[in-house]
Amino acid sequence: MTWFKLSSDKSDLKQALEETQHLRVTSMSTALLTVFIDSAKNLPQARQQSQPDPYLVLSVGKKNEQTSVQMRTDAPVWEQGFTFLVGNPDNDTLQLKVIDQKTGNTIGLLTYILSALMEKKNLEIMSQPFQLQKSGPESKIIMSLSLRVLKRYREQDAVATTPDKAPSPEADSLLSRTSSVRTSTSHGSQSAGGGLQQQQSIADSNAAEAAALSHQGSVRKQDSRKSTTSAILEQMSIQEEPFVVSTLNTVMMATPPRSPNLSDGGTELLRRSPSTTSSSGSAGLGRIQLTVAFSVQRQRLLVIVHKINNIPLKDPSNIPDPYVKLYLLPGRSKESKRKTNVVKDNCDPVFDTTFEYIISNAELVNSELEVTVCTQKGFFGSPVIGMQKLTLNDPDIASGQGIKAWYDLLPESKFE
Repeated sequence: MTWFKLSSDKSDLKQALEETQHLRVTSMSTALLTVFIDSAKNLPQARQQSQPDPYLVLSVGKKNEQTSVQMRTDAPVWEQGFTFLVGNPDNDTLQLKVIDQKTGNTIGLLTYILSALMEKKNLEIMSQPFQLQKSGPESKIIMSLSLRVLKRYREQDAVATTPDKAPSPEADSLLSRTSSVRTSTSHGSQSAGGGLQQQQSIADSNAAEAAALSHQGSVRKQDSRKSTTSAILEQMSIQEEPFVVSTLNTVMMATPPRSPNLSDGGTELLRRSPSTTSSSGSAGLGRIQLTVAFSVQRQRLLVIVHKINNIPLKDPSNIPDPYVKLYLLPGRSKESKRKTNVVKDNCDPVFDTTFEYIISNAELVNSELEVTVCTQKGFFGSPVIGMQKLTLNDPDIASGQGIKAWYDLLPESKFE
């Protein structure tokens, strides 16, 4: 057995191919391909006067992956990432097939030759549209690709990353556990496999100490800002009485905490009073504070993303750069996508950002708000930290009173 690190230097591929040839094993991999499927647009109709229910099948060699199905849309948004081990990038291809779930028909094809990726800077393509074959004239898929060569890991590579300072005995365990990450962070990649776990027991005390210091720094790094909720709600209440700040505050303070309903998989929202605590939520992924209100007269849904508390710090050298995405469901269309700014290096970001949706009262009761917290730091794309879904037929929202509350972030798998 041996450790490998991920290299964006294409000259390393020659050595990797020579090693596999020397072993005379045809099934050995020399590179790792990461594919981030963002979205597609202008897909053809699967049946006359019927929007498709598209999903994507990806293939490299004998391995197949599949995205989720997006219902009734010709512009699906997936935002899903996949990885494939590649035997030889000079010969292998990435095959994409867009399929309509309703009919089973293929409504788009794409074949990408991986050798073309070897000529790109850092062996990457970021958010590029590709024309689909056997599809509509304007049918395109937007995706990102990244290729990393599997390079044999050597101790001297780790030492070479810190030439000005000899590693202390205490730092040895941390260095061996994270050196491959440090070597490749400039290329946005991480070390392969479970190499990060080998020295876990030795480094736990050091990592915990560093995490505590880093977390304190991120708390101090951003001043608390005054919430804009009152001003916004006052502005909306000029023409409509139900939007009164005192009413909203009464709802917030009077609403008792709710325990999770385990009968439906534990996905009921935990609504708490808006006090800052040290809690990381039921899943340990942090908590997000939101205001959600509906203006009956203006037929608008108001969403204020206030802040997030206690995002877990898994690696003290890699503090998250969080931001929040919103989608109105069902549909999850690009038109309903809203996004906050990115807050750099922070586990307790403050956003105080307001979004509006034009929506009728009848549509509101059948809609949900999908809230996703991501970090811009990641090997590729934006890894999801946690999610929540808010049912908008809540009487407090629909009646115009509005709700300001804390919600526990849950794993993405809870909503699949």
